[in-house]
Amino acid sequence: MTPATQDAYRKLAANFYAKQLKGDPPSPKRLSDALKVVSADYRPAYWRRLRNAIAFDQREKGFDEAAKRVDATKNPVTKDGSTEAVKPKQPRAKRVSEADDAKIMKHFSDLDDRVTTAALFVTKYTGARPAELKHIEIRDGRVFIAGAKKSHDGKRGADRELILPAKVVNMISQALPYLRDDIGPVQDRIRSAAKKLWPQRKSVPSLYSWRHQLGAELKASGLDRKQVAYLMGHQSTESVDRYGNSRTAKGGRVMPGVPGDADLSAIRVDHSEPPAAKVAISQQAALAEATKSDGLETSMEGVKSLGESTKKGQTRQRVSDWGELKPGG
Repeated sequence: MTPATQDAYRKLAANFYAKQLKGDPPSPKRLSDALKVVSADYRPAYWRRLRNAIAFDQREKGFDEAAKRVDATKNPVTKDGSTEAVKPKQPRAKRVSEADDAKIMKHFSDLDDRVTTAALFVTKYTGARPAELKHIEIRDGRVFIAGAKKSHDGKRGADRELILPAKVVNMISQALPYLRDDIGPVQDRIRSAAKKLWPQRKSVPSLYSWRHQLGAELKASGLDRKQVAYLMGHQSTESVDRYGNSRTAKGGRVMPGVPGDADLSAIRVDHSEPPAAKVAISQQAALAEATKSDGLETSMEGVKSLGESTKKGQTRQRVSDWGELKPGG
């Protein structure tokens, strides 16, 4: 657990004590009961994160009994037989404009928040789900993503390997060390920042917005549906329907390609192909051309490695300084 996550957990716990306990001592039973009371106020994933934060805080303070009691607390809303309604999800933005992308990247870059900028960058170019970020690896020059939604007897979710230009892969490899911890606090920071940056919007960008944007770009490119499903970690072409279309796609950006030795046989073809479906373009040919080109350059020269140790007073590299990568310049 990184120091940033530990600090986020402490703040979550302190806020919970102030709002829910109202000055009462945080006894094991009182903490467990208070968690149950607020279960209907939060989405299940946030409730779990809150429970983890309280358990961490109690354990750190030496109250092991309270920590164990909190860890053992079950969410009344999601337990078997519950008739309580799960809090609905907030509207999620499914596209990210170039202006929005630049604005939020600059925001976290100015804060020197390397974890969040790394998460945004990697998601933008791989389309990985938030839960998949900490398990991404670079294998023989390819980006390997272990599927996070494997369920229904293996019929949902899938591992995949992505082909990307060498410079993009190198930048991703520099970002990955920052993504080995719980992604929850990162999502909280993005949500909070987005609400401040765009206070008038009903739906603001989340990490999933960058995933949906890439899905829209892949669909609009004319790539075969099975290949799009593979790249996005689905085992069904029907799942691709949730992503946007040419209207939400921006075009002219680096996109991942499917390795020539990838096995797509397990992907179910269960979507309705429109009569005038586009002919699939060759992603590998485009990527090969982009890789040969000197056009894949960052907006700044002499950028230091993200993994390089930072000395006091030294100017720090920011992920947003890597610039917008585009094939052919």
